[in-house]
Amino acid sequence: MKVTVRKDLEIEAANWLVVKGTPPVDEARVMGMLRITIAETLTEQKWTLEGRLVQPWISELKSTWTRTENARRERKCVVDLTGVTFIDKNGEKVLTELSKGGAELIATGCNTRHVVHKIERKKSNRQL
Repeated sequence: MKVTVRKDLEIEAANWLVVKGTPPVDEARVMGMLRITIAETLTEQKWTLEGRLVQPWISELKSTWTRTENARRERKCVVDLTGVTFIDKNGEKVLTELSKGGAELIATGCNTRHVVHKIERKKSNRQL
C-alpha cells in the first residue's frame, strides 16, 4: 500500500505481516506460535518477533526473510527479539543467517541477550 504525503514525496505505509499457525500438539509439550511483524519506512525495515523461535516457525521466518529481500534493498534492517520467549539451536542458526544478511539484532532478556552476544562474537571473529 502506498500513501502520498506530498506530491513529490511518496512513502510506503507500514507493511504488517503476521505469521501464525497451529503446529501439531503432542502430549509432552505444547509449542506456541511465533508472530512476525514487519514495519517499513523509507530508511528502515523493522522486524518484531514474539513467541518461540523453534520449528516449524523457523522455516516460516527463513522463507519470509527470503521473500522480503528485495523490499529491504539498501535500508537498515532491525530485528527486535524483546518478545521472544525461547530460542532453540536451529533458531540461533537462523538468527546468525539474518545477522550475516545485515540485520541488527535487539534483545533484552538474559537468555536472548546471551544468544545475540554469541552471534555477534562469532561474526566479529570471522571478520578478523
